[in-house]
Amino acid sequence: MLFLMDFSRPDNARAINRLKVLSAIREHEVMTRAELSRLLLINKVSISEIVDNLIKQDLVKEGEKVFPDSGRPATTLKINAERGRVIGLYIRATGCLIASSNLEGKILRLERFPRGSGKEELEENLRMSLERILKNDGIKVYGCVVASDEDVEFLRESVPFDCRFVPSLEAQVVSELKHGADALDNILFVNLSETISAAFFDGKIRQIKDFAHLRIANGKTCSCGKNGCLETFFSGRYLKEGFEEKTGRALDTKSMLQDPKALEYIRENLKMLALALGMAVQAIGAGSVMLIGEYAALPDEFYAQLNSNVLSILPESRKDLVIFKSLSSGNGAIEGACHMALDEFFYSKGLLDALAKLESYR
Repeated sequence: MLFLMDFSRPDNARAINRLKVLSAIREHEVMTRAELSRLLLINKVSISEIVDNLIKQDLVKEGEKVFPDSGRPATTLKINAERGRVIGLYIRATGCLIASSNLEGKILRLERFPRGSGKEELEENLRMSLERILKNDGIKVYGCVVASDEDVEFLRESVPFDCRFVPSLEAQVVSELKHGADALDNILFVNLSETISAAFFDGKIRQIKDFAHLRIANGKTCSCGKNGCLETFFSGRYLKEGFEEKTGRALDTKSMLQDPKALEYIRENLKMLALALGMAVQAIGAGSVMLIGEYAALPDEFYAQLNSNVLSILPESRKDLVIFKSLSSGNGAIEGACHMALDEFFYSKGLLDALAKLESYR
């Protein structure tokens, strides 16, 4: 779309500048017209026209006056977060989450609903949840992002506004970045859930397809057909199976993370996770590691042991590596889906990023 736009046309240029203003206010939370002009290199007259129009649309509101050391007082500007909504969906085999968010990414309503036994039941459950979550709202919904590791494109027909489908890991990573993980160096994100997945962030999110199937040691046969994959040592599925084989006790995820004997069994497998992390860090040059997902909620002493195990196998030049616990709540995927919906359907972040990259080549 970007390369089909004629930027010499005033209406296209105004549309881009309008998006830049909205994004700048969102990023900095509060700005004045003069600050916007300096930051965006747009003249003050044009900035005032754009801002006045956004105020008329009730998308931006004026706040307090600020009094600089020199010059006239200025009025602060802020996104009117309650003038729009986006929807996030997280579709899992074990159940689904739906959330509505305001224009600042704050989740206003969150609801769990059952997956059901087939496509039709899932569609019906989604429709009913949408009705409940938007009941009496009367505010424009700009779009929806669906996070799932399944092919659920058929749900597009059940969502009455623009929709995008993304892998759940990508949504989780976006949530962590919004919570401050972007301050870390080249992050390897490892999702420890029923299955294992990983992504690398160096300014762009890149999924690592074969991370779960790194061969660590002789062990069980993996679902991929190989023997001794990381998946067979530290995924939730295999941890539960292994603990049940060892003790005769079948526990769910929550119980696995609370039961002392189950935790001790998980601790025994930490060295296998450490081997995989050490291999991956050296292969891709990650500067830090963050564990996310249900099984990232391990006690702090587990993280201390894992850090020690990983550092023991890294060369001296990599001894500064640190492994962090998730910064977001247990609702990382649904939070990330809402943020991605805002980026896509209200702030047009992808378009602005592409434009900035294009301008950097000039």
